[in-house]
Amino acid sequence: MTTSKQTNCPFCDKPANEILLSNDLAVAFNDIHPMAPGHMLIVPRRHCQTLFDATPEEQHAMMDLLSQAKQSLDAQLHPRGYQVFSHVGQIAGQRVDHAHIHLVPVA
Repeated sequence: MTTSKQTNCPFCDKPANEILLSNDLAVAFNDIHPMAPGHMLIVPRRHCQTLFDATPEEQHAMMDLLSQAKQSLDAQLHPRGYQVFSHVGQIAGQRVDHAHIHLVPVA
């Protein structure tokens, strides 16, 4: 698999010690501006702008990590629920031009 990275992308440049979960096509890590304790981001390893630009395989890999992240947060924080979302485009609130899914525990 070819992984393309973009210079100055905070998700492409994420240090390995900040990665909480990973598979061949995606990684998960804590959001640096969390909406709540445990707020995680799931991103494809390959730089692509939005969730819809990710390949079906990358989307599947991201969903696998989303499930793993939820299981981990269930065990750690016991939230009552979750918000799961992805901003697509600046007009929708996307601030980093690298596809990502937010997983936010709700106490």
